[in-house]
Amino acid sequence: MGRAPHKHPIFLLSVVVSSIACTLAYGPRTQEQIDTICRQMEDYGFCNKCFSEHIFTPDADMTALAQIAIEQSLANASNTLILAKKAWRDATDQELVGYLKTCIDGYLQTLDLIENADRVFGSKNYRTVLINFLNSAKVQATQCGQYSNKHGIQNPLYEYNREERILVTMGVATADSLLRGRRARHLL
Repeated sequence: MGRAPHKHPIFLLSVVVSSIACTLAYGPRTQEQIDTICRQMEDYGFCNKCFSEHIFTPDADMTALAQIAIEQSLANASNTLILAKKAWRDATDQELVGYLKTCIDGYLQTLDLIENADRVFGSKNYRTVLINFLNSAKVQATQCGQYSNKHGIQNPLYEYNREERILVTMGVATADSLLRGRRARHLL
């Protein structure tokens, strides 16, 4: 009788090698910066995975991490907006319809703010990037926050909202770090 595939020595060796390769895909300074940002998040694992999956250079700096946060926040907000519009069209419960309508408006505002952050990011206007992400966080909290329904209907956007909240916070943290780094250099 053969061994179970997950206990086969070659399988185990490939798991070890691939985990080492993933760890070595970028340098310790990059991982240190990722840890600094992700430890501020409500879900370290989601944050770390998001950065790790989108780093394309071994020595990504805070600027690269900020760009990842912007791009992923834009992608998630766009996808959530599509899902929210579909859920709104399909919803029959009036409480849910109202919540989804408010949340759709919130995601439209969020997209505008993050698109603006993306535009000014290239000119290193990190203060405006930070302000746009802080305003996005306010919009998310006020327009796509908690949802409860007297009929027990679950929020179809719950996980998307949670991920966007984390991505926006990643944008805040990276922009703040870049802004503080710039101030520190000016003091020298």
